[in-house]
Amino acid sequence: MNSASLPNRRQFLRRASAAAAIATLPSALRASAAHGLTLGLSQYSLKGLFASGKLDPLDYPAFARREFGITELDLWEGGLPGDRLDDERYLAGLRKRADDAGTNLFLLMAGVVDATGGAGKAKKKAKPADHPASIERCARLGCRYVRFFLSAPEGDRAVAAVRSAEALAPLSDLAGRRGITLAIEPGASALTQDGAFLAEVMERLRHPHCRLMPDFGKLRGDIYAGTQAMMPHAAVISAKTHEFDAAGNQVEFDYFRPMRIIAAAGFKGIVAIEWEGKKLDPVAGVHATKRLIERALAAL
Repeated sequence: MNSASLPNRRQFLRRASAAAAIATLPSALRASAAHGLTLGLSQYSLKGLFASGKLDPLDYPAFARREFGITELDLWEGGLPGDRLDDERYLAGLRKRADDAGTNLFLLMAGVVDATGGAGKAKKKAKPADHPASIERCARLGCRYVRFFLSAPEGDRAVAAVRSAEALAPLSDLAGRRGITLAIEPGASALTQDGAFLAEVMERLRHPHCRLMPDFGKLRGDIYAGTQAMMPHAAVISAKTHEFDAAGNQVEFDYFRPMRIIAAAGFKGIVAIEWEGKKLDPVAGVHATKRLIERALAAL
């Protein structure tokens, strides 16, 4: 055999091995892996089960893998016992449960970074002291990202972008020292529901430990343009759904379009299911979202 052909043969064998591995995955996971994406699940999707006591947060990793076949999981501070959030033994136990289930805790959903100086109309409030605590919890859980909302001041857009970058800078530094990256999700104020504005903040901040988390259901206005603007700075994707029609389509917007935008941007990472609807129970909502994502990926 000509030695020049060996690299090609090795490449062929690697591709064949990867294809074989993908072929053994469940259909939705197989479709996402074929596009360099990993399907994830947000704990918030199952909030009804935690609120009712039907599912213990410690059992969430095993349940998610058994019920949905998903191994990349995020956690939500509101879905964990409030009196155990800073209990090192509890957090270590939850991390071990995730390991034992063969799952990975990739993100912790936390509160709001307020860049308004207290003068804004944030939909949610968080004391500055909450942020370092959330970063520390994230580190103890072994998560790579901590999700924050951002509340920007109203008025001049450029001033709001500067103040937002200034508010995020020290937290980004702190997160970086703990090996964590902030993932800023749209929401909490009018400007920060605009994907282009969040991209402007990232351009001003230019911090390796602060990125964005596009969320289909949190953007306002042209959600497709907003998603497109956020993609160069995207760390993870929140694939939110609310309600489905009889054909299994998300009723508020064309779900296939943002999925095409994600693929066209060359994003390779986690696309996390986040069901927030009311007409289906949480488990059925997650399954319906998973089927929709599978269809969207198959259509790429």
